[in-house]
Amino acid sequence: MTDKRKGSSINSYSRVLGGKTFAAISAVEGLKLGRASRERLSTLREKDLTPAQKRAEVLRAYVKPKGR
Repeated sequence: MTDKRKGSSINSYSRVLGGKTFAAISAVEGLKLGRASRERLSTLREKDLTPAQKRAEVLRAYVKPKGR
């Protein structure tokens, strides 16, 4: 069963994880955030950004600018 909102890819089996839950799962998998990632996330928490703006900031950190 899918969500009826136009353009939504969320279905009844989707779940959004909070930061603590994601960190716990990552720890079990042996994954750790690097210093730069921790600092970026800390900065994003301090700013009053929408979820879309936060995603854009994270993507900007990993996408290389054209011409490089």
